[in-house]
Amino acid sequence: MKRTLPYLLPVLLLLLAVALLVTGHKKSFDHRVTLNRKDKIPYGTFVTYQNLHHIFPQAAISINKKAPGYWDEDVLNYDSGKQVLIIICKDFNSSKDELQELFHFAEKGNDVFISSYDWSNTAQRFFHINLHYSDPGLPVFENNSGLDTLHTGLMHPPFSKIHSHYSYPGRKLNSWFGGFDSSKAHLLGITGEDKPSFIRMRAGEGNFFIHSAPLALSNYFLLHKENMGYYNQLFSSMNAAAFNVIWDEYYLHKPRSRGQPNSSPLRVLMQQPSFRMALLSIVTGLVVFVLLGMKRKQRIIPVFATPQNDSLDFVKTIGRLYFQQGDHKNLCMKMSAGFTEYVYRQFRLSTTKMDEALILQLALKSGHSENLIRSIADHIRLVQEAPAISDSELASFYNLLEQFYKKL
Repeated sequence: MKRTLPYLLPVLLLLLAVALLVTGHKKSFDHRVTLNRKDKIPYGTFVTYQNLHHIFPQAAISINKKAPGYWDEDVLNYDSGKQVLIIICKDFNSSKDELQELFHFAEKGNDVFISSYDWSNTAQRFFHINLHYSDPGLPVFENNSGLDTLHTGLMHPPFSKIHSHYSYPGRKLNSWFGGFDSSKAHLLGITGEDKPSFIRMRAGEGNFFIHSAPLALSNYFLLHKENMGYYNQLFSSMNAAAFNVIWDEYYLHKPRSRGQPNSSPLRVLMQQPSFRMALLSIVTGLVVFVLLGMKRKQRIIPVFATPQNDSLDFVKTIGRLYFQQGDHKNLCMKMSAGFTEYVYRQFRLSTTKMDEALILQLALKSGHSENLIRSIADHIRLVQEAPAISDSELASFYNLLEQFYKKL
């Protein structure tokens, strides 16, 4: 039994992996609300992002992942108008400083569209809105029928009277404005209960578009029946001649300021039953493997390799290191020191001063031409005086030393 146990463990793990793969192919509705532009799941915003080119045909589409006030200039221009900033998130928990930056951006003649289910108290005070909730919020429970069927509508004017009411049999996740400053804001959209859910506020030469039903921009909603009409009308209220459209992801991933748990990727993965089961299986397998490996075993007899002379390899490695770092002068200094030491040790000549007398003596004793010795001396002086050595000078110095060493 003890001999067969190590073979049974891999078989059991293989069977468990096959079972997980088989059960993982079961098709089920993905209830996750991500609002991510890359997600094609029901509650992602892939459709919304991909169709921005049709609404703003003259605009460049860019992505922003930084807080207001820290935007990159290549993403948006602080001092230009005719730009549209789109913020779609579950929780618009903006600070006062961030709201001021958004206001300064809008008053330059830009449009800022914000669609969020929840709004921080700071944001509500800034926009003079009083938020109420139609949906109890997250997480989603599959069998809770009280959370489905979102109804929304657009006001006439400015929108079309014929197609103004839209719905789908999915999550609500919408809120509405119990009160707003009608002297500063204009009502554009309502919920199915005729509650204000979409308003426009002037900000200098630009506008804020405040929207409280982010799932009306999800893939599921827009692809349901004729709901793309809602998308087209909603974004047509913004400047169609905009030259730059910025899709904001800063607020989509910004942690909540009031005690939200750690938003690490591992926490999200642990919410998936299949991942938890797979992780538990791996940990169990590792524990069993360690327990079986605790049995005393004979140590493996190490293989002793034949001793090798690594001096030449060491020298080559050091040379490559200096060359790759581009420190040609330091490398040439090392080569010069090696040459002078070799001359002193082989011919008993002092190389303190590389003058004409030394050149003649070294040429006579070594059998090399005076031109070769003189060229080497010139390169040694160049290495000592020049602030830097080029690739060609390094190669020339190396070739001269090679000629000197090979003919001895």
